[in-house]
Amino acid sequence: MLKFLAGGVAALAIFAGCSAVSAETLKMWGPEQITEPLVAELWNGIKADFEKANPGVNVEFMPPTGTISNGAVQSAIQSDVGPDVILTNSGIGRVSIVKNARQVMPLTGQYEKRGWKDAIYPWLYTELKSQFGGEIYEVPDGLDALGIWYHKDIFAKAGWKIPATWTEFETLLADIEAKGLQPIAIGPRTAGSAGHLFGNLLQSASGREAIGKALRGEIAWDDPKISAGALRLQKLVEAGYIKKEMAGLDLDGAARLWFNKRAAMFVAGPWFTANARKAGYDLANAGYSPMPSDLPGEAIPTGGVGWSWLVPVNSKQPDLAMKWIDFMLSDAVMKKRAQASATTMIYPRALTGIEPPTPVLKEIFAAAEGGVGYNPSVYLPASALDTYFQVIQGLIAGQVTGEVGMKQVQAKMAEAK
Repeated sequence: MLKFLAGGVAALAIFAGCSAVSAETLKMWGPEQITEPLVAELWNGIKADFEKANPGVNVEFMPPTGTISNGAVQSAIQSDVGPDVILTNSGIGRVSIVKNARQVMPLTGQYEKRGWKDAIYPWLYTELKSQFGGEIYEVPDGLDALGIWYHKDIFAKAGWKIPATWTEFETLLADIEAKGLQPIAIGPRTAGSAGHLFGNLLQSASGREAIGKALRGEIAWDDPKISAGALRLQKLVEAGYIKKEMAGLDLDGAARLWFNKRAAMFVAGPWFTANARKAGYDLANAGYSPMPSDLPGEAIPTGGVGWSWLVPVNSKQPDLAMKWIDFMLSDAVMKKRAQASATTMIYPRALTGIEPPTPVLKEIFAAAEGGVGYNPSVYLPASALDTYFQVIQGLIAGQVTGEVGMKQVQAKMAEAK
């Protein structure tokens, strides 16, 4: 009897060992805000749904320690215990870094094989195909739509509104400044915040077609058609509508000015809802509008791919990573995310029959329905980005002119060819 029991225990041990071996774990890097209760609730629900649809699979979140920009993603990929699939802020400027280092897989074939081509906007697929000689290394998870955030109560009380044209916008800036309120807050020590405002000004002054040509190297950055936006920022600083002291602020510092209603406007995207929740700001009071332009049809948000899925070349679960991306691109998951209180982005294809959780997101979705322009921060080659951001900070500090600054950007763009 004891011999039988011993044999049975051994058999159970072998069975348990086999079960442990057959179980699969998918390590996912992201999302960045996983420690926030609403975000954690949403993503834990997505994790549970995926595990239910794939018995024997366990999803393990790896809270990000940074991004491609500060090297955290690259370090994670190099680790022996790194992620199998990555969600990170992206765009060609960032993706080129890990692509050139051969740290992420090309995913072009998967777009046809798995139907991803039809799961994103046609214009977005065309854009991705044009970036690396036809190869695609990312799967867009969300798009950015950068525009002006403003306080509805302050604007209503003063009788202000965001106008359609730049000429009228300058009048509004003067009115706001005369009331003792800072017209626009910006935190250029955070590269993204610098680029958000500057990209808006470039597009407002030059139009998306011209900016697209500059990004493709078809027009020089110091050409008057493009440098007009830099001159516009220079004039805003000289007029006092953007304070030179803001050159020392980062995104959080500038956002606090806005949340505390010491600044009337702030340029940001849908992700700013997360910052607002964290700061205790009433999102029902937030309004959104594209940057005004005197050019017909150019008062639209700037943007591009904001967040993407990447698969490391050393992923231990590449097939499972592809299944995860399939799942994230499904209607059920996209609609669940788009209507969740934690949503912070515009999704890579049109979604019907959804109701965004806050009025300001509804305004952003509506503004982006006709498409978005270019945020150069996510399109410029990595070798030119540092100079681009330094020029913006120099313009805000009054240390460089728009003309000189754009010559510096053009010099870096010429080197990148």
